[in-house]
Amino acid sequence: MTIIAYLFVLANNWFFALRRKSNQVWVILTLAFIFLIFSGAGPFYSFHADYHNYYRNYYNVIERGLLDNNQIGYSLIMIIANFLGLSFTTFRLLVIAVCIGILYKFVIKRYDVNVNYVLGLYMMYAIIIDSEQFRNWIAFTVLLAGLPYLESSVLRSKIKFCVFWLISITFHYSFVFYFPLLLVSGKDKNKILTRLAWVSIILTGVIILNGNEIPIQDIFLNYADNRVIEAYLTTQTNLGYLIPMILHFSSIVLSYWSRKIVMKKYEFLPTSMSPSNERYTEYLMKKDELKLVNIVYWANIAMLVVLPMYIINVQFYRLMRSLLLATYIVCSKASSKLIRRTHLLVFNSMVVGSVFVWLFLDLIYRIDPGRLLLPFFLENIL
Repeated sequence: MTIIAYLFVLANNWFFALRRKSNQVWVILTLAFIFLIFSGAGPFYSFHADYHNYYRNYYNVIERGLLDNNQIGYSLIMIIANFLGLSFTTFRLLVIAVCIGILYKFVIKRYDVNVNYVLGLYMMYAIIIDSEQFRNWIAFTVLLAGLPYLESSVLRSKIKFCVFWLISITFHYSFVFYFPLLLVSGKDKNKILTRLAWVSIILTGVIILNGNEIPIQDIFLNYADNRVIEAYLTTQTNLGYLIPMILHFSSIVLSYWSRKIVMKKYEFLPTSMSPSNERYTEYLMKKDELKLVNIVYWANIAMLVVLPMYIINVQFYRLMRSLLLATYIVCSKASSKLIRRTHLLVFNSMVVGSVFVWLFLDLIYRIDPGRLLLPFFLENIL
């Protein structure tokens, strides 16, 4: 039943996505379906899932205290829910509903894109892994909600984004690695991030030549004296780091391609224009859309800073996965600008193909399908 409902909703989203015009009724129905299938994932999986850890932690949080772990934000909302007498099921449902609302209202809908296109892509892969990694999903919801503040390079906007970033860290400590996003802006060029990316690529080569170990790893571990950091930095991946690298570069390629399509659409429009000009509305749209595609492109480039970490632990790939929704948004923008049928077909085939690459490498090749992919459909409460 879950598979039939999933395929039906997905097919309808792609029907309106290919028509290049959102259908508000199906957007609402899809959001409701995502809420239901998200809520039904986890409780009755045959294999031990993260759900059970979240369940146990929820009822032990008051005994452990607010500062027992590094996720103070997550502990805080659990403590508040406990004091309100909410069961874990009710708490989880409320958080899921709030996060879906934030992602739709302040991330997807804000950029005036084909929502069915974005939701269709999201449902094909990311929804499955996000339903399992609950805390990570909350954290990236907070982070993406702050994305609009990167549109401006003024200090006040940067501080606002920084606040969102810091809050996201309180839900998942790995989000500290998003610090390069503080250097992102809506400008066409970013020399600092370009140089930082090259330094990261060179360092990655050094680590590979050093037997997949950071040269100063032992010194850092002795100084940090943290078992979680040690667990992340001492895991050997052999050639497993190729998986997150492939996934990372697929996002860079899509965001770069989308950026080029949008920029070409407006190449003959002046860089400045008087409000009295009849094309002024189009000019404003150009400014907003160019800022968006630049932000997402440079965000993907900025995260090359974690490239060396893939060699130490493939779990760092989730940092790129959390930016997928933003990448899907710019892909939707680019798709709407293409006029020739051939170009449209090639571009969208590559976008959908990249989603299948994520699905295969993450949930079939890297993780046994019986661990998460199959239970999501076959053992979902829905």
